[in-house]
Amino acid sequence: MCEQLAAHGLSVSWAKIRRWREFGALPWKKREGLGRGAGSSSGLLPETFAVAQALALATAKKRPLEQAVLEVFTTGARLDQVLAAATVPLPERAVRRALAWYMARDRSHPFAAIEMAARSAGGCPDKAMDAALEAAHRYFPKLYRQAKQKGRPPGMTVPDSLADADGLATIAVATVLGFEVFGADAVVEAVNQSLPELTDEYGDQVFAQLSSSLRGAEGHGANPWSRRARWPSLQDRIQRVEEVEYAQLCGIRDALALLVEASPALALARRAGVEDPAVRHVEAVRAANRRTDEYLRRAEDISRCPTERAWKDFTGLLLNVCISPRRLSTFQDDVTALDPALNDIPGLGRRVLASCIAASAGEA
Repeated sequence: MCEQLAAHGLSVSWAKIRRWREFGALPWKKREGLGRGAGSSSGLLPETFAVAQALALATAKKRPLEQAVLEVFTTGARLDQVLAAATVPLPERAVRRALAWYMARDRSHPFAAIEMAARSAGGCPDKAMDAALEAAHRYFPKLYRQAKQKGRPPGMTVPDSLADADGLATIAVATVLGFEVFGADAVVEAVNQSLPELTDEYGDQVFAQLSSSLRGAEGHGANPWSRRARWPSLQDRIQRVEEVEYAQLCGIRDALALLVEASPALALARRAGVEDPAVRHVEAVRAANRRTDEYLRRAEDISRCPTERAWKDFTGLLLNVCISPRRLSTFQDDVTALDPALNDIPGLGRRVLASCIAASAGEA
């Protein structure tokens, strides 16, 4: 293996190859007995070199092996990469270990950042609450300022004001640690704070009735909060991803990679107002399906990222689909709704570019 990699200009030590193999990142033949006490042997599989070459390129700069595996698994599909992700048959064991590693360190989702802050408290409930609140009240105002600078529309986790950010921070901590730890009045007040459009006489009545109902349930010793409203713990998220078949996981990866590949042409067409049947179909689907629109929007963001960061955003999007039962069950329908618009992405790119050139020539 060292000799094969060296022949392709890649200097990799035997110790590194051994670590890749022990991690489960290299396809390898099972050991076979030689018979008559002669011991056993193992050898390379046809696909071993392709994986080793991809890992060698991904580890040219010092970085965790888990990150290198995720780079090869996700952003290897980008056009500026040497190898396409779909042609690198990474073993399942390595991919799952790398995804678990990522989930344990991910702060990209506000709930994950809050959960990580709470875990850092070392098991003390009061310290966990303080750490979670501090993280949330730091995260959401920052998210609001960033969204405002980028002109992003508000959403369920993107505040539209600093007051909304404050309310969302409380709701987020309650979602992670449990609504019951806050009590009915605090949660209802946070919701009220996040929905300024309901701060009229009717809205006050709705919130008063909700608060009274929840307090009554708490007073009778019942838990009025559904466990489904809780943010799944790290262990739960890892378990949910483990339950996704590896073939399905790769299929979702491939579909998202296709959206990333199509993003530059679609973005150019939208900015230039290009009239193309495929573009019109994509825009119609986006308008009708909020999840498909989100996937396309996040794919466009990934397409603009430098390679060293794209793997992280891609992994986050992939896990976002796999962790949510609702997203996972609808993903196939959400993306196939775009068919056949993205069946020929190079052709789409050429048509969009030709339309832009023709429009520029006409203006000249």
